[in-house]
Amino acid sequence: MKYFKNLQKSYDVTEDDLRNIASLKEIMENHKEDFVRDVFENFTKKFRLPDNVYPVVLAKHREFLITWYNRFFEAKLSNAYLAYLEKFGNLQKKYDIDYEWINAMMSYIRLWMHERIFQSLDDDVYRKNILLSVHKFMDINFDAVNYAFCENKIREYTSIFSVRNFVVSVSEKFSFLMHALMVVILIVMTIAAAVLFGAEILALLKENADKVLITALGSLLMIWVLVELLHTEVQMLKGGKFKISIFIGVALIAFIRDLLIITLKHETSNPVTYGFVLVSIAVLGVIYWMIAKTEK
Repeated sequence: MKYFKNLQKSYDVTEDDLRNIASLKEIMENHKEDFVRDVFENFTKKFRLPDNVYPVVLAKHREFLITWYNRFFEAKLSNAYLAYLEKFGNLQKKYDIDYEWINAMMSYIRLWMHERIFQSLDDDVYRKNILLSVHKFMDINFDAVNYAFCENKIREYTSIFSVRNFVVSVSEKFSFLMHALMVVILIVMTIAAAVLFGAEILALLKENADKVLITALGSLLMIWVLVELLHTEVQMLKGGKFKISIFIGVALIAFIRDLLIITLKHETSNPVTYGFVLVSIAVLGVIYWMIAKTEK
């Protein structure tokens, strides 16, 4: 299965592109019936399926085209949307539709969309930006459909590919389950750390201010670390890439916490410890900057 974050980066589809497409929803709603009719006329004029499956394929295609047209102009790119597109690719394999037919239909859809949008917008600069966004989003849609179709074709000729797919599918589901469990654990730990921080702030008003302040500061930094880890896990569940920089950041925060504690306690009598913490922060800071730069 493909992940939307990877495709979004590969095809350079930005949030502005998605907003551009969504802005067309009201305009293009008026052309929905024309779209379905024209695509069907073009398809049936060029290609002919066996009579026993012809009505079924047309009905399935009509249902897909209407739903796809609506979802396309909602412009909500996600893994669920890619899975929906891959189902259409699987449909082509089920009814033994030729690869050439799929590409021809996609080419026609692209030209049809381009022409309708071109006719509907008057401002040249705005129209150009909208069309660029639409074409990039179409590339993602067609990539997902073609991927599913080709994957099914390959599966016909090798059992190893089927086994590989099964292993990958099971691994992905297990990985998703573990990430979901991690998210739940991190939420619980973050809430617990926040409660602990609140209790320490209340204690700060009653007890030795210096001692409690250091403890509360440590708890605050721990909340920061947990929130960053939680954010990373959520992004991975959405299809984002694993980022090693988050763990370098955790180590960096830990040393910063030690430095703050040493400073607040006025423990400057041991220059070796103080120097070690400062050098560690500097080294980790450089490593974090280098890794974060490569991950962008």
